[in-house]
Amino acid sequence: MRSTFFARAVNDPFHDPAVYVRVAHRREALLFDCGDLHPLAARDLLKVQAVFLSHAHIDHLAGFDHLLRTFLYREQPLLVYGPPGISARIGHRLAGYTWNLIRGYPLCIEVREWAPSGEGAAVRFCAAEGFQPRPATAFGCPEGLLHDTPHYQVRTLALDHGDIISLAFSLEEKVHVAIHPDALDRLGYPPGRWLGGFKDLLRTQAPDHTLVDVPMRDGGTQKRALGALARDIAHCEAGMKIAYVTDASPTAENVEKIVALAANAHLLAIEAVFAEADRHLAEERNHLTAALAGHLGRRAGVQKLLLFHHSPRYQKEPHRLQTEAHAAYSGTQTPQLP
Repeated sequence: MRSTFFARAVNDPFHDPAVYVRVAHRREALLFDCGDLHPLAARDLLKVQAVFLSHAHIDHLAGFDHLLRTFLYREQPLLVYGPPGISARIGHRLAGYTWNLIRGYPLCIEVREWAPSGEGAAVRFCAAEGFQPRPATAFGCPEGLLHDTPHYQVRTLALDHGDIISLAFSLEEKVHVAIHPDALDRLGYPPGRWLGGFKDLLRTQAPDHTLVDVPMRDGGTQKRALGALARDIAHCEAGMKIAYVTDASPTAENVEKIVALAANAHLLAIEAVFAEADRHLAEERNHLTAALAGHLGRRAGVQKLLLFHHSPRYQKEPHRLQTEAHAAYSGTQTPQLP
């Protein structure tokens, strides 16, 4: 399977959490948490369609102002998802500035709050109104579904992080459409942007008789029925999945939730804050150990780990937590289980 999502940590594992996910062929990206964003170029930031905040600790939100400054001239709204109360916190950040010179700016920010009942709230802040909050409206998030597009969706569940919740997220491609290059060559169809529209028709379950204008390698176009064209040049399979987990207490309940959320993910981006030898610190500060992070990846059957959020106490041993997590992931080390 060719990757649909290209994920990378914005910072090194000892600095602020933020994972940037580029969506292939769509000129768009998603951002999971909003720590220091200065390593991202403006052209990358401007691709962000939605931000998913686990919680509002400063290391997960400090980059919001940099994102805001980059976005001020953008016409497309910015969506921000987070736990209950996040709209008030974003509102306070916006209220900390003087906005008398932006009345003609197009940007609107819509903050959508998850709620355990499945009935959350959305608050809109627009530059033309000085970022004053509009009255809250209803935001439905049944079974944790936050963000739904024809191509992918993002779900969430709440993890315990001491006396607050921290949201974990899963990003899933709805259907992966694989194109057969040999079939394109045999039929005289060139690769190109037309394939994106063809894939969109399949993802949205357009009728088989829908006509598709197919360019020919030697010039001109050919009209093909969608169903027949799909049988000739493509097949559909389960889509790509990425899970994001951070700031989770090492409890039995959290373990089971994480395993369910990340089940069979292609990538699990997960915090690995403390070494297993310092388990008492992990329990005191409500974080995962590296060994537990690796074990969770193994239990969930994920294909790859992306480890981040290391405690600075290990900076003199920069590879210790990575080594420990991968040992647990491979099964050569077993952590203490809650």
